[in-house]
Amino acid sequence: MVSLADVRAWNPGALDEVCSGVQAKVPVLTNEGDDYGKLLPVEGWSGPAAEGAAAQHKSHMQGLDTYVAGAAAIGKAVGQAADAILAVQAAIKNADELARKYGFAITADGAIVCVYGGDPPPELHPQDRARAQQQLADDVAQILRTAEDIDSDLAAVLDKAAAGQFGTGDESTVAAAAADGLKAPGMTFPEPPPNATPAQNAAWWATLPASARDALVRDRPSVIGAMDGLPAVDRDKANRVVLDRDYADLRRQRDDLQHRMDGLKMSDPQQQNEHHDLQVRLDALNDKISSLDAVHDTLAKGNRQLLFLDSTHPRVEAAIAVGDVDKAANVAVFTPGFTTTVNGDLAQYDTNMDDMKRMADRIDFRHGGGPTAAVTWIGYQAPQWSEIANPDQSVLGPHAAQAGGESLAKFYNGIGAGHEASNTPLHLTALGHSYGSSTTGYALGHDTPVQDAMLFGSPGQGAEHLKVPQGHLFAAQDAGDTLVPNYGNTGVLGPSPYFSPDASNYHQMSTDASVTEAGPLNATEGHSGYLDAQSTSMYNMAAITTGHPDLAQYKGTVLAEGPR
Repeated sequence: MVSLADVRAWNPGALDEVCSGVQAKVPVLTNEGDDYGKLLPVEGWSGPAAEGAAAQHKSHMQGLDTYVAGAAAIGKAVGQAADAILAVQAAIKNADELARKYGFAITADGAIVCVYGGDPPPELHPQDRARAQQQLADDVAQILRTAEDIDSDLAAVLDKAAAGQFGTGDESTVAAAAADGLKAPGMTFPEPPPNATPAQNAAWWATLPASARDALVRDRPSVIGAMDGLPAVDRDKANRVVLDRDYADLRRQRDDLQHRMDGLKMSDPQQQNEHHDLQVRLDALNDKISSLDAVHDTLAKGNRQLLFLDSTHPRVEAAIAVGDVDKAANVAVFTPGFTTTVNGDLAQYDTNMDDMKRMADRIDFRHGGGPTAAVTWIGYQAPQWSEIANPDQSVLGPHAAQAGGESLAKFYNGIGAGHEASNTPLHLTALGHSYGSSTTGYALGHDTPVQDAMLFGSPGQGAEHLKVPQGHLFAAQDAGDTLVPNYGNTGVLGPSPYFSPDASNYHQMSTDASVTEAGPLNATEGHSGYLDAQSTSMYNMAAITTGHPDLAQYKGTVLAEGPR
């Protein structure tokens, strides 16, 4: 078994030297071997001596073929192993830095131990620290898993080469034998653990060299693009491949359906029924194609990352960020609600998030806090008018919000795990509107790295208890928003952020016109105005997202911060 101490001591530089030496010898062997291969047969030489020489020559060539094929395979595998070790040792370095950040140390045998004799400093929140400890445990487990794989793979290549098992020994030239050796698989890499958490996904990805990551993005874009915990830049690359592939596939399906419909006789009642059924399918395909058009057009604005794309559901799901999620110190994730679709709403919501990011950047310029990225997350099947009688999808029930909340919690945790894996500071804010606030609340019923949450136009907060630090829940209700219930008790979508006893946990935000250092800000009204540009409501979101709630405008008394 490979130990963490072993991996720390591995010297990839030595392997690079071996790789260079072997790779330099292979062309020499190839050239000399092919010259030797041309010595026989000699024209005009026959008889027993010629036959004996030919047999000996053939035996030498077969041995030389397998030797050169093995040398080529070794050169390739040793070079791959050196790159793989560098990636694993970089993952160890990142894990060491994460451990120091949260007051832990990683022992020689891979245990995670607390460095404090007493209680940790108060700024290290217990829940954040527990999450970091789990991330470290996942990191170490994956580092050892990958290291063991590197060690066994390289040993297998060396053993196979020693046994002369590379190449066939019957290649037409030594050059062909060397090419066969290079075609050998060489190093492989372990899969992530089954049913991996976002933290485990992040740990797995961190141990892979760039060449392996690139190959996975190229060969398995659907899998990589959907994996919470991977860097946004890699998910974006993979999902753009998926976007192009799905677009072509949906257009092909649409053309096939249209061709079938064009061949039907509308005078035949049976074919009329078939035409109707095909038309329903065609309309659904056109909606999906329209959704992918919306995704494409949004990405074309620039400075966007496609963090999620799924065309397999009745309606396309997608998540697009404005800004660089990996490098942003502040990330806001906005979840919309009832009637939301990608083709109908992504463009406008992306514009809203762009407006919010610009305001956040202005706050950062004046007060600090770091760069911001803002995500529009339409990663669930938001209820539609046509589904109001469907108990599993109705806006009048919690089921769609609960299902969406499960996915949203993983998305939050994926962003957190990605930042932890790269030791990039993160202030994560959840924004939820209308039924999307209920979805957000159900997500926040799970353990996530969300530090602030703002629910606006909310029919109910979702889960009974939101796992957000005390004093970091915010709510906004516009004048004239008649879709916000005014009852005081818990409804089917959870307690009201405004009127129930649970409302005392929320800062009630102003949406009136105001004048701040950002200049005059407009009031917002009704159920759909909260994201209006240059509004008090939008300014409040930007202030909270950047970690400056003191700059926001409130309706009532600001609650003191306290323990979770």
